[in-house]
Amino acid sequence: MSQDLAATNLKRAVVAPVIIRAMAKLQLTRELSLSPDDAWAHASDLGSLGDWLVMHEGWRSDLPDEITVGTRIVGVAGAKGMRNRVTWTVKRFDPPSQLEVIGSGVGGTRYGLAMKVTPTANGCAFAVTLDLGGPPLFGPIGAVAARAVKGDIERSVQQFEKLYA
Repeated sequence: MSQDLAATNLKRAVVAPVIIRAMAKLQLTRELSLSPDDAWAHASDLGSLGDWLVMHEGWRSDLPDEITVGTRIVGVAGAKGMRNRVTWTVKRFDPPSQLEVIGSGVGGTRYGLAMKVTPTANGCAFAVTLDLGGPPLFGPIGAVAARAVKGDIERSVQQFEKLYA
């Protein structure tokens, strides 16, 4: 084996764990004709999350009367026929612009979901960011999951716009 080929293989061996263990991050932003206050009211309404967020299959715990950082809620997330019970924790809550939750599911899966509303001249920009990670999503399966979920995020933002704009 040549030194160049050996060096290339060594680089792959050293770099691969870093790439494999990274969380897949998907983000979609859409300009809406909806007022920022109306968009925020719908984005932060956990009870209606399943009306527009394709991956949300329902809550398995009572929803809080008031959202605060540290609030924990149990729900079911699903993508392409695979379901996972997830314990969500509110990481950031900045009304009327940002809600971020992190979740841990069965088998060590990790999730992050952030929704952000930003005022624009004609309404608002609505951004949804989803992070996926954990041992079940390491390697090639993580890339496949990210591609599959990308379409779900696009459909979710379209559904949000259809319902509320």
